[in-house]
Amino acid sequence: MSMDLMVKAMKTKVGNPLRKLVLVKLADNASDQGECWPSYQHIADQCEISRTTVKVHVRELEKAGFLRREYRRKGELNQSNLFHLELGSGASAALPGAGAAPGGGASAAPRTSHSSEPVKEPKTLCTSDVELAEAFEVFWKLYPNKKSKKDARKAWEKLKPSAELRQTLMTALGSHRVSRDWTKDDGQFVPMASTWLNGERWTDVLKPGTANGQAFNSLPDHTPDMYQGGGNEPAF
Repeated sequence: MSMDLMVKAMKTKVGNPLRKLVLVKLADNASDQGECWPSYQHIADQCEISRTTVKVHVRELEKAGFLRREYRRKGELNQSNLFHLELGSGASAALPGAGAAPGGGASAAPRTSHSSEPVKEPKTLCTSDVELAEAFEVFWKLYPNKKSKKDARKAWEKLKPSAELRQTLMTALGSHRVSRDWTKDDGQFVPMASTWLNGERWTDVLKPGTANGQAFNSLPDHTPDMYQGGGNEPAF
């Protein structure tokens, strides 16, 4: 997992919450060089969406310049695509909804008042609430302890993290997931998400995991069937 890419993925505007989740999942799997090779089915299982939906969003991310796919084969077998994340060059402004101003289209402009009453611009609270809700779903997908989602959502809504704080949370979460406290004994000491948020536990300084330890991150062990198609069946 590349924390630099995780932070970039969280900051990237892609115009769709599921597309954002797919991008974050790829960043979660990627090396520091931005390379990963999960199968479409593996991404679908982790994001809890269909394989077809994953393929649609991957194509849109590729068209927008956020990634490129390298098709691979081994003999007669298709292998999973090699994804190259390019988050420093994606054209987020070109994506539908990525740069739209709240309450108006591309040609919307501030309204001019010709009376003595002050101008009342459209409120953006609804947009902020939706953005917070979408950010929580991404946070929850990546948090390893899946107990008490309802309490975790309440803690998130109480905290109302700004964009800057959300980046801090994701960076800290990535570090904590590979820490000694969270990886020992198969992750049984990972606190519930509500506890982590309410206690501002992202500020904790934890010891790094041991060199031969395995990070607990709620992801299944990678097996060849995740990455290779059976017989002539394509893996993507």
